[in-house]
Amino acid sequence: MVRLLALADSFTQHNDQLARLQPAYGATWGHTSAQVLVSACLEAVQAIVDQPMYAGVTLTEATLRIKQLAVLTGQAVRHLAEAKAQLGAPASPSDPPTRSEEVARQIQLARELTALAPAMALESASAVASEIHRRRPATTTRNDALTPAERTALHATARGHIVIGRREGHEFVHSRGNSVRIDTLRALEHAGLIAIEPGSAPPAFGGGPPHDRVRLTLSGATAVTAFLGRGPRTPEPSVPRALGAHTAAPPARAH
Repeated sequence: MVRLLALADSFTQHNDQLARLQPAYGATWGHTSAQVLVSACLEAVQAIVDQPMYAGVTLTEATLRIKQLAVLTGQAVRHLAEAKAQLGAPASPSDPPTRSEEVARQIQLARELTALAPAMALESASAVASEIHRRRPATTTRNDALTPAERTALHATARGHIVIGRREGHEFVHSRGNSVRIDTLRALEHAGLIAIEPGSAPPAFGGGPPHDRVRLTLSGATAVTAFLGRGPRTPEPSVPRALGAHTAAPPARAH
């Protein structure tokens, strides 16, 4: 499951960079990055297949979802390759505006193909987790120390839905879906479950300041696996409870 959460995180980073980089650099960087992600998807598929469990409907669907993600990412590779080819073609006085537009169009198509990738990887992780939890007796985990607000924040972070911005000197959280409070994130950061990377996410509008991306650490990804696939999350309370301090771990990465 941690591998699938790392895959979701890798796609979030890929999408952030592709949105932030100038086309001339983004096409080349994105092409290489997307190729790596195709391989990561195929490795994740094999990891699911290697699970010592009966391959029922749930695991089969989890596998198919990642295979579909590999196909979509492969299509993104082709669009980015076309953008690279356009950039590398000999220039002529009449070409630049049209060529620039085509490069931007190809990059945009590639971005659209992987836009939902973090959520798809998380859905597969949830499916695998539900099977594991169903086949094993319930155990007490560190997850018991997390509040509903903290679990909501970690889940949204895993989906690539959390960034932090600033307005008039004040921090604010931008989250798609569930509301997440800045003090909840700071508690999770203090506990070593998330890392906040300044300026790594695209701005909310053209020419605006970049946002800070919130990512799971390895400890955070492990914490998410403890409650992933266990059914609906409890609604978030208005005031989250602080966590105790833990040693921070680096952001989760695929192996």
